[in-house]
Amino acid sequence: MIGSKYWSTGITVRYSNGAWGGTVEYLDDGFANDDAATRRISTEGELRTRYFVKDCEGADALTVVIDVLISDAERLGITWNAKAGVYYHGDGEDSDWPTPDGWRGLVNAQSVRLGWETKYVVSDSSTPEEG
Repeated sequence: MIGSKYWSTGITVRYSNGAWGGTVEYLDDGFANDDAATRRISTEGELRTRYFVKDCEGADALTVVIDVLISDAERLGITWNAKAGVYYHGDGEDSDWPTPDGWRGLVNAQSVRLGWETKYVVSDSSTPEEG
């Protein structure tokens, strides 16, 4: 590890068959500055939900997935970049992970709820735009 902590730019979510999953990718402060002689090698990792989660009585699955990932990441000492946000996998352009209707608004609403940056412009266009 280079530096004293791991950090992340936010959470990436995916939708499949009415259920949500999510991932937190995190890294240390190294960037092209590995030094094998002093055993300073940059490392990174990923924390993700094991299964996709469906809405259930009294619980919105997208909110639950995000909140659990945040809680677990912070328990591991991972911090959030000042421009952290919630992202949709591939910005909604990966045909292997089709988006639900209104996905930009759903994802942005989570960023707002967390006090993070919104990442998408909500429009009529089928092409996602960064916000």
